[in-house]
Amino acid sequence: MTDKNTFWQELKSGRFISMVKESSKGRSISNSAEVYHVLKPMFDQEDDVEKAIFIFMDARNRIIAIESLFAGSITAATIYPRELIKKIISLKASAFVMAHNHPSGEISPSPEDKSITMKIGIAAASIDVAFHDHVIVGEGYHSMADEGWIKAVTDRFKDVISSK
Repeated sequence: MTDKNTFWQELKSGRFISMVKESSKGRSISNSAEVYHVLKPMFDQEDDVEKAIFIFMDARNRIIAIESLFAGSITAATIYPRELIKKIISLKASAFVMAHNHPSGEISPSPEDKSITMKIGIAAASIDVAFHDHVIVGEGYHSMADEGWIKAVTDRFKDVISSK
């Protein structure tokens, strides 16, 4: 029992988070389950606050950085697309994955989750950066890419800019 308690305390201390960030550089993530498993410890560190964590990637989908950019309360975190775009540009990222947690454990996307996904998708598409997924972490996970929502946002934006 002591080993489990020690592991849990170290996990919650943030030590593993820095290990995750450092060991992930140059590696790639290929699906929503991998995103969930890599980021879950970062959400568990402070599980009573909603936060948004981003995985930034290069043109070959290798991880450049994993960063927690926004945090809020137990029920919401305000995400600013402008600040995200500034980070994408400063890292010279070509793609990214967004993940945020629901401290309640519920993984269904809220209307606000869908709205911010749309705003971020449009912002990313407007600067030719790939938005691969928006994963909601709780008791399990929900992938907006697996659901088809990310493609719908991208297609909708392409329709708007190609209209004459």
